[in-house]
Amino acid sequence: MRRKHIVIVVSLLGLALLLTGCGGLLSQEGGCPSCGPAIPAVPGDPTVGRQIDPELFGAAFVRGDHIPGQLVVGYLDPAALTEVLSLVGGTVEDSFSLGELSAALVALPPDTSVARAMGTVLLELRRESIEGLAFVEPNYLRELIDPLPANTLTKAPEPAVYDPDADLRPQQWGLDVVGAEDAWTQATGNGIVVAVVDTGVDGTHPDLAGKVIGGYDPAADTAIPAGADSDFDGHGTHVAGIIAANDDGKGIVGLAPGVLIMPIPIFQPGYVGDFDAAEGTVWAVDNGAQVLNHSWGGPVYSQILKAAFDYAYHSGAISVCAAGNDGEAWIHYPSAYPGTIAVGATTPHDTVTDFSTLGGWLSVAAPGDNILSCVPTWYVQDGTGDPLLYDYWGGTSMATPFVSALAALLRELHPAATPYQIQKLIENTAVDIEAPGFDIYSGYGRIDAAEAVTAPVPDDGAIAYIYTPTESSMPLYGDWLPIPYVDVVLLKDGEIRYWGQTDIDGWGDFGFPMGSWWLGQGVAAFYGIEPGTYDVLVGGDDQVLWWARTANRVTTTGTLTVSSGDFVEL
Repeated sequence: MRRKHIVIVVSLLGLALLLTGCGGLLSQEGGCPSCGPAIPAVPGDPTVGRQIDPELFGAAFVRGDHIPGQLVVGYLDPAALTEVLSLVGGTVEDSFSLGELSAALVALPPDTSVARAMGTVLLELRRESIEGLAFVEPNYLRELIDPLPANTLTKAPEPAVYDPDADLRPQQWGLDVVGAEDAWTQATGNGIVVAVVDTGVDGTHPDLAGKVIGGYDPAADTAIPAGADSDFDGHGTHVAGIIAANDDGKGIVGLAPGVLIMPIPIFQPGYVGDFDAAEGTVWAVDNGAQVLNHSWGGPVYSQILKAAFDYAYHSGAISVCAAGNDGEAWIHYPSAYPGTIAVGATTPHDTVTDFSTLGGWLSVAAPGDNILSCVPTWYVQDGTGDPLLYDYWGGTSMATPFVSALAALLRELHPAATPYQIQKLIENTAVDIEAPGFDIYSGYGRIDAAEAVTAPVPDDGAIAYIYTPTESSMPLYGDWLPIPYVDVVLLKDGEIRYWGQTDIDGWGDFGFPMGSWWLGQGVAAFYGIEPGTYDVLVGGDDQVLWWARTANRVTTTGTLTVSSGDFVEL
């Protein structure tokens, strides 16, 4: 991979606030006779610095709903974890490794809040570097993207759904739209493992018989036997049916009927936290998953989730993520991480649904309205008590498995292709259904499986490391130190295409050089980005490690240009 170094000078557009005391008291000699006698000053120790409340300091870094009493720590050196445990009085509940990076879930003492623990560690970083520490953050919570009820004006009559021997293929409009029959002449996803990172999967469903391999419960740290029912809700089973239901003339058929499904339940029924979701993702990759379906998300950037998705990318696994059902341009993770395929939803009329979340990070759209698929065998029909087996649901949760299935077909055809190349195959062959070219409503358009399986493999993407030194960061030996926990976004044509956030130690090299900054501090890593020219916007809470000052919403700008195969440091 070609390596480039681009140096830009960035400067603050706002002034830093010094966290120091204000001026002295007025005296009678100063012209204030009504003020009364002057209050004598209490001598202080000039060697003692101003104390900052760790709770208040850390609160700025707690940016969303999280599990109380838990801290997530990423580290390169076990000594860094030991130091963090000593600082916060915590104990390790769980840990796992992602290549050279390790992660630990730390239980805090009952009287220590997450904000206080964060502040304690980050204030220590201001005083003295904790060698080998990559990040500390709350164990954030995400939401399952709930399915939407079917539109009774377009869905097929329900009695056919209740018949376990009925051939329901004619009622699967999504397969017709994406050209499934023609795609199957080239590939069915034979032998490809797709991890459904969701609520679990009912492996006892007749349409999933023989399709559900062993999985992993990250919260309980236990294996899930092949063919078992691990579904806590039904969402994961519906997703799995869209991907891989058997083509046997009964029930429905998946877009990739040759695929094997690996269940990773991260909703049990509620979300287990970003730590366990990341651990489940890494386990899936380490145990053979080549495609990962993520029909869930939330608004907060997570370092541990980003690390897990980077690990998947560099392992050759393709991450496909639902954009969300908000119908607005809300930022949503993991779908906004670089290197993922973010999916919106379309109707039978080839228009984007009114609930599909829009944004510049969208990749493609897929059928997501009135989608017929499997539900667990313990779902029953109203009034009869018989198994329901199938139902019509809608949402970007249903659109995402169409794209995961297509990615599996392409992985079968192109086993050596990178995740970016698979993504571009899907994007390059999509049907343009909104504004000409790329748009924030459907990305590159609605997927076309028939076209994708016959198209040539495109050139690879690029990688960029972006550092964030600012004029408020303390110069050391002539270098401005980059800043951790700062948001970095790449824009093209005025739209945000990729989101990142700087870490503490610059751990994310995955075999690439650590970077130009010899301390490695504060790098935002962008893997699998599209070649081209981007405007770079840096904005966030500039919490400087060695000076007691903060600049609220630092903003700097620059330009990044990358070509296929580039590794660029900015």
